[in-house]
Amino acid sequence: MSRKVVNAPRLQGLSRLRVRPKKEKQAIPCSQEMAALLGCWQNNGGNTNSSQCLKVAASLENCMKSQHGKQKSENTINYHLARLGKLL
Repeated sequence: MSRKVVNAPRLQGLSRLRVRPKKEKQAIPCSQEMAALLGCWQNNGGNTNSSQCLKVAASLENCMKSQHGKQKSENTINYHLARLGKLL
């Protein structure tokens, strides 16, 4: 039995492509408000309907409403690899 050796195709033009380092992670929006609400619930025995936590819950809700729609989806390296895979 003879085995055929198949040479892998040489990728041309990929020498100039570089993977960029990841950007610094930004602070998670509304994390302080969420932590404050969870702390309030913990201090009140897990009662989520506590009147003391309504102000904190309202501030979290306002923060979440203001953040809605600001998220920008970034293309990942997997997206670009899949896109380049079609060219190979």
